[in-house]
Amino acid sequence: MNFQQNYKQLSRAIWLSVFIAVIILSVGRLVFLANIVDTAELAQREGDLWRALFTGFRFDLKVVVIGFAPLLLIGLSVAAFPKMYRIFSKVFPWYSGLIFFLVTGFSIGNYYYYLTYGSYIDVFIFGLADDDTKAVLANAWADYPIFLSFISSLIVACCCAAFIRTIIKKMQQWEWKTPHKITTSVSVFMMILTVFFFARGTLGSHPLKRYHAQVSDYKVLNSITPNGIIALEWANSDYKKQNKFHTVSKAELEDQFTKVVGNTTGEFTTSKNTYLANNKPHVVMALMEGMGTNVLVEDDYPQNDLLGALRPAFESDFVFKRFLAETPATINSLVNMLGQSNVPTISHSSAQKVEVAAAAARPYKNAGYKTLFITATNGMWRNVANYLPAQGFDEILDENAILKAFPEAEAFRGEWGLSDEYAFKLAEKELNEATQPLMIYILTITNHTPYEVPKNYDVKPLKVSKQLVERMQKGEEEAMRLLETYQYANNALGEFIANVKQSPLGDSTLIAAAGDHKLRGFTMKYPDDIAIMNAVPFYLYVPEKIQQYVPYLYDEKRVGSHKDIFPTLYAFSLSEAAYYSLGGENMLSTTDTSRFGYNPEMTVVEQGMYLNSQPEKLYQWRSELETSLEPTSNDKPNVDKDYHTLQTLYINGQVKGVH
Repeated sequence: MNFQQNYKQLSRAIWLSVFIAVIILSVGRLVFLANIVDTAELAQREGDLWRALFTGFRFDLKVVVIGFAPLLLIGLSVAAFPKMYRIFSKVFPWYSGLIFFLVTGFSIGNYYYYLTYGSYIDVFIFGLADDDTKAVLANAWADYPIFLSFISSLIVACCCAAFIRTIIKKMQQWEWKTPHKITTSVSVFMMILTVFFFARGTLGSHPLKRYHAQVSDYKVLNSITPNGIIALEWANSDYKKQNKFHTVSKAELEDQFTKVVGNTTGEFTTSKNTYLANNKPHVVMALMEGMGTNVLVEDDYPQNDLLGALRPAFESDFVFKRFLAETPATINSLVNMLGQSNVPTISHSSAQKVEVAAAAARPYKNAGYKTLFITATNGMWRNVANYLPAQGFDEILDENAILKAFPEAEAFRGEWGLSDEYAFKLAEKELNEATQPLMIYILTITNHTPYEVPKNYDVKPLKVSKQLVERMQKGEEEAMRLLETYQYANNALGEFIANVKQSPLGDSTLIAAAGDHKLRGFTMKYPDDIAIMNAVPFYLYVPEKIQQYVPYLYDEKRVGSHKDIFPTLYAFSLSEAAYYSLGGENMLSTTDTSRFGYNPEMTVVEQGMYLNSQPEKLYQWRSELETSLEPTSNDKPNVDKDYHTLQTLYINGQVKGVH
């Protein structure tokens, strides 16, 4: 056969393969949509739906033609050589099969990723490499039908590849009328031009990009618009950018500090307090894995006891519920709170040894405290053992330290490490043996998939609600395991608090706790669930003796987020101590101030909440954890942007310097 005849076969095989791959992605999108959409919400957004499907179709064409472009180029190169083209024709179905497998697999994976993280594939997928890979894979295997998904993708790929192979064989038997060379040349040029157009996604000046995926105010439609492959490409781009820091303008940084905190440096000093100066209390802060308000709202004592031994503390001490986790992942929350970094990869980047001036532990270290970080997992998780000493921590006590103190803990090892109760036992041991004031930061791990409580734990009454099953989109058995694990973690914290209170330490130890992020894997609705979607409780125990010497005002309706935890602890433990704040406030201060809580998805202010993507719409408070369904005008629409900008400028200035 000559070039013209081979080109005819090639072009038809390419476009048929593109068509099949796009159909697979489109069907995957429709199945994805059908499983997560609220039909009542969709009924009001017919235009948005068509826009999502059409834009999604463009994204599909983009990734598919890019995927088949190498095949086209190779085919054009060998089309004039009969023997080479025959070999190429045999390879073609195998290459197509690989593309079909990938588009099917990513369609399935994108759906299950959404069920876990509430988003299409994003930067957190790289936790597979950065986190405990074995544990992540074990969780995924337990939670999702990975084997079935793999087999399904393989079957689809094989069937489609076999079809392509059959078509190619039939085309080789057809008799083709040889077109003129000029006609063929024009056709080749037009095909390359068409491939370029589809790969670019548009004829406009800007190629098809991420911002085109924002098609509606209904998040579900935005989530189904990109396919899994294009979403992974965006995630990879974000991941690479996280390790890039730059110098910062001093004038710009000072201006942003003034805008957010009211001074040019973010430096503050706690009040002079003779009692605290002479009686430095111990300070314990527990970052609780998955302690999300989205599950805590299910608490209905005594039928459904989600607090366990923590209930007395929640009923007698300070608890703030209009409180947001500032990030959607543990490492993000950890480095954000302890190192003032909104770049989660900083703990294992080239900047891991940079001593950030605003690090949360530093005021305690400067005041003569011994600073300890305790976790029941391995200290090399996300490289925290190497990162935290630069942020003011004297010792990192992980599972190895726990096993040394409590060898029996090995019998209660889970997927991520030892049981939470032993982290608290080690903290209690350190407090009892302390010869100087301690600041202890505890990271818990048990309340994480795969949900499993230690065998020595006596589960208290629980009841799975219909609402919980619907939100989890899983069976009652899985929902019960989740509640048991959630209760266990809270109970472990409660027993620790009770033990401290009942001991001589009770008058000289502050205890704080908050969730690291919402409990993932839940389907939530906008705007119905906006108040609990990213909320976590902030618990605080302040001994009565200290309360007598530090003025305070408790208003449970005050709003805040992770940034407010340490400024609150400083106020009740340190006298005339210098510290930095990028927007955090003392949650118990007696002075009026403009408070807010931040999350990348939403912002909470005293009047209500708003989505950061729609800052002009404020959902006002209607009850403790409920907002109005109809928004009003927001008179403070830039709170989130100003705070996030300050965070970015500050950490870049710390790493690369200010000029």
